Amino acid sequence: MKNSFVWRKKLGLLENTETLRIFYDPETIAIDLFQEHAWITQWAKLRPGVLDQAVAFLKELSPWGTPIKSVVLMDRSQVASEKEVQTLWGSPPDSRFSLTENGIPYLIQLHEGKHPGLFLDHAPLRQWLSHTQSGKRVLNLFSYTGSLSVAAGHSGADHVTTLDLSKSTIEWAEANWVNAKLDPEHARFIYGDVFEWLPKFIKKGEQYDTILCDPPSFSRSKNGVFSTNKDSQRLHELILPLLKVGGILVTSINSENYTEGAFLKDIHAAGEKFKANLKVLKRIDLPESFETSTRDLHLRYLKGFYLLKTN
Repeated sequence: MKNSFVWRKKLGLLENTETLRIFYDPETIAIDLFQEHAWITQWAKLRPGVLDQAVAFLKELSPWGTPIKSVVLMDRSQVASEKEVQTLWGSPPDSRFSLTENGIPYLIQLHEGKHPGLFLDHAPLRQWLSHTQSGKRVLNLFSYTGSLSVAAGHSGADHVTTLDLSKSTIEWAEANWVNAKLDPEHARFIYGDVFEWLPKFIKKGEQYDTILCDPPSFSRSKNGVFSTNKDSQRLHELILPLLKVGGILVTSINSENYTEGAFLKDIHAAGEKFKANLKVLKRIDLPESFETSTRDLHLRYLKGFYLLKTN
């Protein structure tokens, strides 16, 4: 763990940010820093002493000149354990607090819930959005806490629509927008099902310069169950009519079980239905702060593309 932190610091990954993943083993745990607070995610049963070693290591760190103040754990090794965050050491904030990533503020929550509210694997996407969306209309689907919307708004987007199935995260997304001091006249927050709202947008003739789509691998709503494995093509068939010619679709998945080949096949099939030509501008992969060895490449869960609609 110590070497992982040292090389990240040498690469300058601690500059202009107050959050960073400092350790990652896709089969056991990850450690993320949020200012002076550490969040550990556990995916499998650990050998005795591992968490004690992690806490001892973190207590010695001063990543931004201030010692670590708390270490919390989200144990995902058993479904029944995904109830609340456990405090392993120190005193985490008991309410949301604001930190910056690349100079942009986001609200973090460590006291309850299954995630602090900022997916660090999408830091490069937020960086791209923060420099490219001036004057554009943006649609953020499966938005979670709206961090991508905030990044686009910070860039000067003309209007950002943020849509998520969870009422609590949509409220969090709106709070994130306000916290970043962005103009509410340039934003719309919708609590609802993507498969209900996209047809409404199509019927109204809405068009977007940028569409962001990062669905969960599985979710349940009053209309049924969504699974990337079976619903990705249908989802993209609803997205493409809303994307302007010359617009960019950023689409990604977070699943080991749904291959990149299957993902591309579903996107291509959706494009064929509308005779839409999609040019791959860039592949999405884990950022450099997510240390990955050769033995871990087959476990790559984040897959996606920046796609340009050319006709």
